[in-house]
Amino acid sequence: MSELEDVRREIEEIDREILALIDRRVNLAERVLESKRINGTSINDQKQNEVVINRALNAATELNLDLGSIKTIFETLIRMSIERQNELSGKGSLP
Repeated sequence: MSELEDVRREIEEIDREILALIDRRVNLAERVLESKRINGTSINDQKQNEVVINRALNAATELNLDLGSIKTIFETLIRMSIERQNELSGKGSLP
């Protein structure tokens, strides 16, 4: 087995871990939605979205990661969570 194959296998393992974490994050949408209902907060909480983005950008800066890419990734994660919360509340977009 070559070094390249070893590295690719490690990348594949990391990708699976990333997907598992995304799944875990999206599945927290139900608990988030319930808390938002109790607090009277709208599903798309722009203020909290900014907190999440800024937290990610600060961490990315410390890790010397590309801030534009990290911002895009976290905007996508936020959108996925909002979509899931909309689905759970019966407001999801039907195909």
